[in-house]
Amino acid sequence: MAGGGFEQDERRFIDGHPAAETPCITIGLFLYACAVRDARLVRRLRREGVRTEGLVVANIVDRRNQNRNPTQTPVIRFHDHQGYEVEFTTAIQGIGMGLPTGRRVGVVYLPGNSQKARVWMRRQLVGPAVGMTLTGTLFLGFGLLITFA
Repeated sequence: MAGGGFEQDERRFIDGHPAAETPCITIGLFLYACAVRDARLVRRLRREGVRTEGLVVANIVDRRNQNRNPTQTPVIRFHDHQGYEVEFTTAIQGIGMGLPTGRRVGVVYLPGNSQKARVWMRRQLVGPAVGMTLTGTLFLGFGLLITFA
C-alpha cells in the first residue's frame, strides 16, 4: 500500500506515452497566451494604428472535405502611408466570414508594420482572441476534468 501512488503514476506513462491531461492543459494554456498576444495587438492597433480604406479583392474558399458550407477568407488590398500596395488575408476565417468582392472596408495597421493589418470591424478585430480563448477554455477544462476524475 505504501507505493500505491507511485504505481498509479507509473501506469499513466505506459509505453512512454504521457497522460492525456498534459497535452490538453498545455494546449489550453498556449491558446490563452496566443489570445493575450492577439488582444495586445488589437489594443495597439486601436491606440496607435493608422486607419485607411481597403478593397476586398477576393475570397479564398476552402472546399476541403467537400463541405456544403466552405470556409471563406477575404483578401484585402490597401495602400499604406508610404504609398506601398499591401495585400493581406483577414485574421479570422470561417463559414459566413467572407466579405463581398469589391466592397470597401476600413483597415487599421501599425505605422511600422503594414503587414499586421486588420479590417476595422468588431468581428475581425476581436474574433480571433475570442475564438482562441473559448478553444483554450475547452482544452483546459478537459485537461482538468481528466486530471481530477
